[in-house]
Amino acid sequence: MRVPYKYVLLWMMMLFLFQYIYAQETEETSHEDDNVLKSSFITIRDIIITGNKITKTYIIQREMPLKKNGRYSISDILKNIPRSRQNLVNTGLFIDASVDFTNWFSDSMDIVVDVKERWYYFPVPYFKPVDRNFNVWINEYNASLARVNYGLKLICNNVSGRNDKLNIWLITGYSKQILLNYTAPYFDNSLRNGISIDFQFSEDKEINYITENNKQVFYKDASRFVTGKLRVGLGYSYRTGYIRRHSVKLSYNTNKINDSVYNRNPEYYGSNIKEVKYPELNYQYQYFNVNYIPFPLKGFQWDFFFIKRGISPSINLWEFSARAGKYWELAPKYYLSLQGGATVKLPFDQPYFNRQMMGYGDMFMRGLEYYVVDGVAGGLSKTTLRREIWSPNLRTGLKSRSYGVIPFKFYIKAYGDIGYVYSKPVLHANPLNNRLLYTGGAGIDVLSIYDLTLFLEYSFNQLGEKGLFLQARLGF
Repeated sequence: MRVPYKYVLLWMMMLFLFQYIYAQETEETSHEDDNVLKSSFITIRDIIITGNKITKTYIIQREMPLKKNGRYSISDILKNIPRSRQNLVNTGLFIDASVDFTNWFSDSMDIVVDVKERWYYFPVPYFKPVDRNFNVWINEYNASLARVNYGLKLICNNVSGRNDKLNIWLITGYSKQILLNYTAPYFDNSLRNGISIDFQFSEDKEINYITENNKQVFYKDASRFVTGKLRVGLGYSYRTGYIRRHSVKLSYNTNKINDSVYNRNPEYYGSNIKEVKYPELNYQYQYFNVNYIPFPLKGFQWDFFFIKRGISPSINLWEFSARAGKYWELAPKYYLSLQGGATVKLPFDQPYFNRQMMGYGDMFMRGLEYYVVDGVAGGLSKTTLRREIWSPNLRTGLKSRSYGVIPFKFYIKAYGDIGYVYSKPVLHANPLNNRLLYTGGAGIDVLSIYDLTLFLEYSFNQLGEKGLFLQARLGF
């Protein structure tokens, strides 16, 4: 396979930068000033918290490594003040937070924390295309309103002031969805243990029943629902420290398709199966030491996932996934990120509904948004170089400390992605399976409050295709 020189140069440059930065980070340095900072101790007399009207004070204190009446070296205080702010911002409870010291007298001081709370309740009118992204909806289905879901989402964050969440979705249109979810990350006095409950029901008049030429193929019956799903689940989480969390969820699922779908793909759930009922066990470990989880620019994070779906010969899946991201500030306003992930599903012989891999959810390659790659094992690497170019503040005229000024940040970027998906067997003609995939491009990222992120990207791929792509994320 001949790889165009522009890709080779791009990846050589990124590899060189990665190696250089790693070498710089691993150098050991020592300074006399460090010894002074580590040997001088200060007592924290008090921690003064302002700005929280709904959030419980002890929820804020939980995120702070510095504690009242604690005695710390100056070095630890200087390190943990920005870490405290990072922890608070990453709770998702606040638009902004500041942490600083005050009233420093001799060997004691106070810590002052000021937070700007978000609006926590959103009765959101819901209007969204059912397709995987805007480009597919617009270019392949002519932005058809028949392929739109609409309804109401009631999103209640921080219900009791303990960062608990309640979601109620009532969706109709292209499909019918009912969702009820409640998550309480801290239900005990230790503020380490959490619980969640979950109920989901959906029916659809259209279903993606097969993949051909790495495109989803759909079957639709306008007169009746062709597929239905029911899910009931219970979860438990345990947070150790500030940047690690374990989560376990056990659910029971019922999925079914009608005869028309089965006749088009008898392997959708497996031979002679039109309805499956199975338990599912999910485990996730999270490590998130980054400056801002929705849009990290500095730090390191990684996740590990394990899924056991079904206990019968017909539904038997063991899935293992891992993702990681490393983020560097190369220089003021210059940022480099390296993200990667891999998934394996065992055994390799899986029915069609268990083969989703590349192009679904967050696992996609920039420049291949029109395609999906089904399989049972795969990996993905994304490299992005960003430069912050503009940080305007939009004055709203509102007399509000949270919404008087709306901040924006604009970044230009260059990127390259590499991916591979193994499939056994390859049903129909899917030329992107079992081959190395690579893409690249440039674009603009826009970041604002409530984790609003817009990605406008001009991408190209190894198929000789290129185009403009739009992605959007919102934190509620």
